Amino acid sequence: MADLRHRPPQVIRSHSLPHLGCLTYSPEHELYAASRAAGSGTIGRALLSKNPATLNWAEPSPIGYDGPPRTLCWADHSLWVGDPTNATRIELTDRGTCQDVKNWPLPEDGWSTKYHCGIVTDGLGRVYFSNEWYKGQIYRWENGKVTKHTFSLDGYDHLSEAVPVPGTGRITMIHAVSGKGRMEECLLELDMDTGRCRIAPLPGMGEGLKLRWFTGDWLLVQGNGEILSDDFAQLINRNTREVLRIRPGMFGGEKMQHIGILTDGTVVIVTRRDRVGPVFRYPIDFWGFLRTANKPKKLEWREYKEVYPNLPIFLPSKATERKIILKKDSLTILGAVFTPPFTLSQLAEKLGPARIVLQNGTRESPMTGRESPYTQALALWDELGLQGWLDEDEQTIKTIGVRVAAQGEYAVRQTFDGAVWIGSKDYREASWKDFAGFAHTLKLGGFTVYTRLPGPVPEEQSAQKAKLEALSAMVQISWKEPENKAAKAQKYKLSKPTEPVLTFTSFNFKLAVMEVLMYEKGLLAPKLDAHEFAREYSRRKIDIDAEGYEPIPEIRKWLEKYPVPERLAPEVTEIEMDGGSEIYTQLCPFWDGEDGAFDLNTITEAELRQFPNLNHITLMSSKPEQVLPVLERCSIKVDLL
Repeated sequence: MADLRHRPPQVIRSHSLPHLGCLTYSPEHELYAASRAAGSGTIGRALLSKNPATLNWAEPSPIGYDGPPRTLCWADHSLWVGDPTNATRIELTDRGTCQDVKNWPLPEDGWSTKYHCGIVTDGLGRVYFSNEWYKGQIYRWENGKVTKHTFSLDGYDHLSEAVPVPGTGRITMIHAVSGKGRMEECLLELDMDTGRCRIAPLPGMGEGLKLRWFTGDWLLVQGNGEILSDDFAQLINRNTREVLRIRPGMFGGEKMQHIGILTDGTVVIVTRRDRVGPVFRYPIDFWGFLRTANKPKKLEWREYKEVYPNLPIFLPSKATERKIILKKDSLTILGAVFTPPFTLSQLAEKLGPARIVLQNGTRESPMTGRESPYTQALALWDELGLQGWLDEDEQTIKTIGVRVAAQGEYAVRQTFDGAVWIGSKDYREASWKDFAGFAHTLKLGGFTVYTRLPGPVPEEQSAQKAKLEALSAMVQISWKEPENKAAKAQKYKLSKPTEPVLTFTSFNFKLAVMEVLMYEKGLLAPKLDAHEFAREYSRRKIDIDAEGYEPIPEIRKWLEKYPVPERLAPEVTEIEMDGGSEIYTQLCPFWDGEDGAFDLNTITEAELRQFPNLNHITLMSSKPEQVLPVLERCSIKVDLL
């Protein structure tokens, strides 16, 4: 073909390509590859290292095998080896010599004479293995201990063709579903902790697919090459979802056999020529050629409602477009609506748990010019491309960032694979204002949005090109309570709740809960201030100095009616009742703490069980015998004040 050239073919008449096992990065980012020896009973090690002289290339395995093992997988400094009935871990030193060997015989499964043990790591380095061919039991190795995993494999899934998703507890594997008169193989991404998964069809690939990591963010799905109407392989970018097809005949008329990549990035295509054997080809501009030779294509993920391994045999319906939509009073993320102020628990409830990262750095004071150290806590939803900057309380999210492109140094690892809208428009088409000549900002209600719109960097700013391009990769959304006179005048006006709220039968228990959520954690607004409340109250004049020795009726009524959102219940883990609590001094500013006005003497199981994480109460009560049995039934530890 005119667009392709290759070096003089290297002909190998009597040798097939070596079998390569699972490839992963070592901690030093050197590529390790394991190949099996020809004879049974020993296994050779082949390590591509900067210092190969430290290795004993002919050292036999300390474990004997009945036939050559076929599964090889690297996890940190350990080589995992699988045969039909064993999983073996060979631990190496930093210099590549054998340090320790452990072996786990697997139970008989009825297929062990034919099917070898499949082994894979997830993106956190935890190792999983199974040797059963149908609905196999998974075993997990972590920190030197092997346990039965919480779920088994589905159907004919096998771990030998799985690869980790970097930095997560997920793996990607080949999974079959029912198609048009035959089984169709798809790409499945599986969370090994929760069983949640998503799946993507692989049209044009046929059956007998093999999956492996190729380079960078690229996965390679390779077919059996037997049917000329099927793609020989597809390269899939796990971040951008770009799919590049490799079809028969693209690199010469011979039958395609293998595709690989060298450590310098050179792609190697192996074809088989009649009466010659394997021919090595080195395409020029491999990536550019694939992009121009095919129509643009993206992987289409579909979400399973079901949890693995209890998956239906059919694909889930096509997902609607993935969107994040910002409006004046809310932020919608993939259909879940969030209202400010945003909290870690609020987002985690609907988006799943976040990965928490602490970043250390220094700040320069604008007044003195001195630098001082600081620590910033981040909440990261890597799969969604969301990064939250936490406030000092480490509960309130002051800014949410959506990573819309891959460039730049950000803690969140992946980009959001959907559309970001502001109002009814794509964010790039919104009404932006210039920010300091290099970025853009806009205001929408109480929200402030900051980014740099995508586009070329002007020549006069070329010295800051990398920094400016990085700004374009993140759309940052911050929220602040609007400070206008109308808002101030209505600060203590309670609105009708728009979400489920907690139910209280004991007012004093509600006060104890509000002390935690309003004053200790800052999750309830407005934060009650008796003097401010009195100034705002218009129906009569409240004289704090004269009335503050008893609970002020209007403030008590406000507290009784205050709707405490049900979503905040998990935040209450411990209650410490104390006469000096802030909530009491706002309700009764001059209370001396001597009477039992706020004692907790009655409580019900129903209101306690609304708080799943409450495990300890420091109890202020004059009749503890009435509440201790209820607290005990709810497994709440009690210290009497």
